[in-house]
Amino acid sequence: MTRNLLLVFLLLIPALAGAAELPSQLQFADSLRAEGDHYRAITEYKRFIFQQPDSPLVHRARLSIASSLIAGQRWQQADASLETLLSLHPQSPEATRGRLIYADSAYERGNFGLARERYRSLRKRATDEGTINYSNFRIGWTFLEQDKPQNAVNSFNLLPPQDKEQLLAGLADYQGLAQKSPLLAGSLSAALPGAGQLYSGRLRQALLSFVLNGAFILATVEAFDNENYAVGGILLFFEAGWYGGNIYNAVNNAHKYNQRIKHNYRQQMRSRLKLQLGILEEAPWLTLNYRF
Repeated sequence: MTRNLLLVFLLLIPALAGAAELPSQLQFADSLRAEGDHYRAITEYKRFIFQQPDSPLVHRARLSIASSLIAGQRWQQADASLETLLSLHPQSPEATRGRLIYADSAYERGNFGLARERYRSLRKRATDEGTINYSNFRIGWTFLEQDKPQNAVNSFNLLPPQDKEQLLAGLADYQGLAQKSPLLAGSLSAALPGAGQLYSGRLRQALLSFVLNGAFILATVEAFDNENYAVGGILLFFEAGWYGGNIYNAVNNAHKYNQRIKHNYRQQMRSRLKLQLGILEEAPWLTLNYRF
């Protein structure tokens, strides 16, 4: 079943007067940004703000600076730029757009706790259903990225019924993924070195662990049989380390296996549930494509 849902939000509607004819300095800065030369673009935007501090396009320049900083992954500077915009021009259309970017930037850098805080703030100020739904959707994904599916369910339950059903079905499959038991992996390797690694699908590590531990055990036994207690003690000391490391490795492999299959499933969910956010000219657009 395939369904495409397109939500277009004109969060920033430029004034007709002056929007078609941007000052040459801003046109130049925009061209630099389009070419990926974000550092020079930032300089030009800042020059415009310094030279024309009373221009109504200053808000636009500040937002463009933040976008360029995000493109360069200069997260702290981008946050500071957006916070300046929100502080100086809180009621401007650019501030509305800026709040969305402010939340998304935290999500993109993987700071999911901060992203939740910002999406909640965005949701609280929102007056349109689209932004509210978008915030709830993103809040749910921050929980899912942190492997907290039940918290994600609570957020997705706030979405419209037709969207909620598909997300919850995906989450049910996510929670039902076949995982490896770290306890069982450790116990297997305690009983037979390498068995826990084999249980987690790590054949090479299983063979290495079995061979190394087997060699040390045989050498230790032989040393004691020959009454070479000093050598036997040294070998026993090293084997204790190898044996303990073998158990730890087995447990760790089971955790990694679980993390990997969850990550892969989240990637699959993203391929079915596609979310894109960008800027067309001066007007932000948002599209959510659900494909199941």
